[in-house]
Amino acid sequence: MAGTRERQPDARGRLVTATIALLQERGVHGPGVADLLERSGTARGSLYQHFPGGKGDLVVAAVESAAAYLATEVLAPEGADPSPRAVLDRLLDWWTRVLRRTDFGRGCPIAAAASAGPDEEVCVAAAAAAFTDWRATLGAHLADPSLAGLVVSAVEGALLQARALRSTEPLEEVRRHLGPLVASATVA
Repeated sequence: MAGTRERQPDARGRLVTATIALLQERGVHGPGVADLLERSGTARGSLYQHFPGGKGDLVVAAVESAAAYLATEVLAPEGADPSPRAVLDRLLDWWTRVLRRTDFGRGCPIAAAASAGPDEEVCVAAAAAAFTDWRATLGAHLADPSLAGLVVSAVEGALLQARALRSTEPLEEVRRHLGPLVASATVA
């Protein structure tokens, strides 16, 4: 509204938002603490005040936040068609917009956390939980719920290819080939 100031996110929120963006751009190991602080506009003390475990705790919070957003705003927004085909189309449309808006500069923060490696078990575990939830959302209406795992794998692989090729064609291939399969495997 005119004349009012929007409430700015608190330091914790700014740190989480900045971490999501940096995960999308550079993965878990790309940005250092200084990058996270600079991007979020917060002081070093804020990081350890809100995330006593440091960067690992912050990455987990960012993955959980990104997964929650994906679940509520993309996969299953209130009132949206819950069919797996509709979920797949919403997800592919959303990633297409993200890739185009960022000139292919941002990928999936959940995949970034999954790729963190064995020294970052908490990050990998957070990614595993997010992927499990995603699979459950898709699989809830499928005759063979394991098909949901194939969809998750295909979308994540397509995102990697799309960023490398600087083209949304890999996402469209997923839509063309998996869309009909998912639609035919949907149970009422």
